[in-house]
Amino acid sequence: MADTLRFGVVGLGMGMNRSNVIHDTAGAELVAVADLKAERRKAAEEKFGCESHDDALEMFDRDDIDVAMIMTPSGLHGKFGEEAARRGKHVITTKPMDVSVENCNSLIKTCEDNNVKLLVDFGERYGGQNRKIKAALEQGALGKPLLCELRMKWKRPDSYYVGWHGTWELDGGGSIMNQGVHSIDMMLWFMGPVKRVIGAHFDVYDHENCETEDMTSAILEFENGALGHVLTTTTYPGGNVTMIHIHGQTGIVGRGPDVWQFPENEEPEIDLPPYPKNVIEDAIRVINEDAAPAVDGYEGRKSVALNMAIYECARTGKSVTL
Repeated sequence: MADTLRFGVVGLGMGMNRSNVIHDTAGAELVAVADLKAERRKAAEEKFGCESHDDALEMFDRDDIDVAMIMTPSGLHGKFGEEAARRGKHVITTKPMDVSVENCNSLIKTCEDNNVKLLVDFGERYGGQNRKIKAALEQGALGKPLLCELRMKWKRPDSYYVGWHGTWELDGGGSIMNQGVHSIDMMLWFMGPVKRVIGAHFDVYDHENCETEDMTSAILEFENGALGHVLTTTTYPGGNVTMIHIHGQTGIVGRGPDVWQFPENEEPEIDLPPYPKNVIEDAIRVINEDAAPAVDGYEGRKSVALNMAIYECARTGKSVTL
C-alpha cells in the first residue's frame, strides 16, 4: 500500500463534501469518483483533478484505490460496501450504515472475511465537547444517570422527498433514520445499550410525498436504568433544533444548548488526548496503525437496530426488548 491512502468516492450528492475533505486532508488522495450523473462527475474532475466513472464496480476494480467511501442512498450502502470489500478495499459508509440489521451484518462479515477495515461516518463522535461528555459519563461524574432527552426538530420541504428520500427501500425510514440517526448514535454512545423500547409512535404529519414518517416519538429504558425520551421531526418551521441533554443525580451535561453543570468543586477533570477530526483522518490512523475506528460496523449497527425496534414498537403497540 502507498504511504498516502488513496480514496474512491461513490455518490456525489453529499459525496462532493466528503471528496473535498479527502482532497484537503494530509495523507489522503482522492483518486477517483463514481456517479450516474455526468454533470456531477465533470464537476468533481474539474474541482479535484481526479478521474471519474459511471460504474462504481469499475472504480472498485482499480489497483490504485485503497479505500472506498460509500455515499449512495442508504439502502445501497451494504451492497456497494461489500463489492468494494471483495476487491480488497477498506470501506467507509455514510450514515446510517444501511437500512436493516441484516444488511449491516452482511457488510460486517464481508469486510471481516476479506480482512479490510470498516468505518461508519458519524462525525459527531470526533467533536471535542462530545468526547468530554462521554468521558464525564464514563467517570460517573453525573452520579446515577436518570434521563436522556433527545430532540431533533428540522424542516424538510416536500421537494426533499422527490426521489429516494423518505422511502422504506432506500432511506429505511424518515426523520429518525435519516436526519435523527446522528443523534441516536450519540445517545447510544453516551448512555450505553437500550434495554427496551417502552412505547413509540410515528406517522406522516406534514408532507404529501413522504412514504415513511416525518415525526417519531419514543420512550426508552436503558440498561443502566435511565429513561430516554426521543423526538425527531422534519416538520419544524422554526429553524433546525438538535438537542441531547442528560442528567443524573448530581450533574447535567448536553448539547444544543451546551450544558455542563456540576455541584461546586465537583466538576470532573478531563484531559482529552489528541484524536482525529473526521472520518478521513480516522481512516488514515486506523489503516496505517491497525487501530480501532471511532465507529466500526458493530457500533454503526446499533443505531439501525434501535430505530428498527422503535418502528416495530410503533407498528405493534407493544414494547420491544433489544
